[in-house]
Amino acid sequence: MNIKERIEILASFGNDLAQICNGTEIDGFPGFEKIKAYNPWFTEDNVKFCLQNWNSQLKREELEKFCAAYPIDNNLSDICVAIVMAGNIPMVGFHDFACAFLCGVKIKAKLSSKDNVLMKWAIDRITAMSPELSGRIEYTEERLSDFDAVIATGSDNTNRYFEYYFGKYDKILRHNRNSVAILTGDETKEELTALADDVFMYFGLGCRSVSKIYLPRGYDFNPMGEAFQKYADIINHNKYNNNYSYQYAVMGMNKIEHVNFGHLLLTEKKDMNSPIGVLHFEYYDSIDKVVNELEMQSDRIQCIVAKNKIFKNCIGFGETQKPNIYNFADNIDTIKFITGLCKK
Repeated sequence: MNIKERIEILASFGNDLAQICNGTEIDGFPGFEKIKAYNPWFTEDNVKFCLQNWNSQLKREELEKFCAAYPIDNNLSDICVAIVMAGNIPMVGFHDFACAFLCGVKIKAKLSSKDNVLMKWAIDRITAMSPELSGRIEYTEERLSDFDAVIATGSDNTNRYFEYYFGKYDKILRHNRNSVAILTGDETKEELTALADDVFMYFGLGCRSVSKIYLPRGYDFNPMGEAFQKYADIINHNKYNNNYSYQYAVMGMNKIEHVNFGHLLLTEKKDMNSPIGVLHFEYYDSIDKVVNELEMQSDRIQCIVAKNKIFKNCIGFGETQKPNIYNFADNIDTIKFITGLCKK
């Protein structure tokens, strides 16, 4: 199987995703209700959003352009790459899988128990597209063995375990990251509504979800509160409501000052990582100081949202949950890593 055929398989899979979102029945697809029943955070809207975004990335021309930038071997490789996948949002491990698949290596995927329905179907669907893939792609929820290199994503705590367990292997290890937004106070209603997508999409569970905002001192929260009503119905999701209500009670008992949008609590705190139902904010007097502080914490940040490119490599409002195939997690080039393995 050559690289052209591998690209064709991924492009065909991307077409499957579009058909699913349009209501077409695809063999083996578990259905939105089953996916949600297994993980209540994976609502139909969120899963469809994920599938539509992957459909936009898995276009033949785009994949050809993507692969052309690397010395990818045309043939299949006997190198085996283990991929330890997270499960905080739907198909969050698919980018690593797609990169390894395009490089033609063998794959052993350790699925997260939180995302083993959708990911199992995706891997099975792709593997079934060619008999040459039989035995080259495996998945498990058990301990991994017999591999040459590993790509693992987890929390800071699990990352310490990864360092120990995978110490002798070539590896990419990813830990907790958060995304932030810098506001100037002159954002339009449309920009604030787009920011709501960055905050609420996937219930704020992704590393690309904005969990903290930087605000000019004296900021007026009213326009943001109005724009964020786009997601007012999120409070009707049982698990989200439970988290929101718990945080509201904690803030009340501890007399923590906060702004309440009715479905989101905003509180002043330096910590970038905020609980579900909470958005942290920090006031600033100098935007240059914010930029300097964030540069010093770059290894903890996935995305920075801002307007007018006030920060290097920042992205626009509403763009955090629409990554393209070129957006490598933690800015570590997965294709470069795998092609380097194949040359050893």
